[in-house]
Amino acid sequence: MTTAWAESPLQLLGVLEHAAMAETAVEHPDGIAVIPRSGDAQLARTVDAAELAGAPALVRLGIDRPLLPVGRFRAEGRWIIGDPFSGQVQARLARVEPSALTLVDDGAITRHLAALLATGSPLLRPGAPAPALRRSLGATTTRTLLRLAAEGRLHVTTYLPPHEQAVERLRGVGAIVHHHDFAWTRSAGQAAQGIPTAHRIVLGTAAVADGRRSVEEHLGWLRGIARTGPVSYLPHRREPVRVLRALELERHVHLRPATLTIELALGGSTRPLDIISSPSSAIETLERVLAGTGSCIRLDPIPVLSR
Repeated sequence: MTTAWAESPLQLLGVLEHAAMAETAVEHPDGIAVIPRSGDAQLARTVDAAELAGAPALVRLGIDRPLLPVGRFRAEGRWIIGDPFSGQVQARLARVEPSALTLVDDGAITRHLAALLATGSPLLRPGAPAPALRRSLGATTTRTLLRLAAEGRLHVTTYLPPHEQAVERLRGVGAIVHHHDFAWTRSAGQAAQGIPTAHRIVLGTAAVADGRRSVEEHLGWLRGIARTGPVSYLPHRREPVRVLRALELERHVHLRPATLTIELALGGSTRPLDIISSPSSAIETLERVLAGTGSCIRLDPIPVLSR
């Protein structure tokens, strides 16, 4: 049986979308055991939502684990991974090699992955510290992925369209690329349930948690939007509690609980939604999830703290 490791809600959606594609049944004749990482409340609720909605037939949702269960990721096994930049994943790939490896999207970082593979550069997160040991591990991972790709054993399942430069780069190194448009996510989505039709939807952000924006900047941005009419605010899963408490006091801001990833919370809507977001990969995913609904997704940048 193929084993999948999901460390975020979006990675889990990528695994489920991969499993829902007709052509993947041949790749995984014994099904896919999905193991989510523990410690992420939204990821746990996304697993519950998948069970309730009906996960794709190939999927067996397993018990969450705090660390990559190395015993399940054996040599010559079939693996599905959402984050090839993860130190745990790279350390495992340095010790054993799967018979086939499928990578699923974890946001726009797929483009960064493609660029590094195309140039043979070490697999390191953009902007992350890179001591010698980390660079060595990243370089080993790049060599492993390129070897798998050259032998036809590396697959990538992505929401990026076929004409994207990143997709062309992945194919250029030999990866087999599959495309999805969040069809399963739409079928299982909550269709903006509980959000009044008159409300604009504002997407939360991890910028405050990451130190790229002050609480005051963020609240000022949101208040400016709310002055022109009521909004429903959908927090990011890593949004600080102090921000959420402050938002509870805002008169024209309807704070929604961050129970599910935004793609599942809004997916399946048949009414047009008016969505406002600061820069985020969620804009790109929602454009695909809400395609054909007449929804408007507007980018509204705000000042960011200098580093």
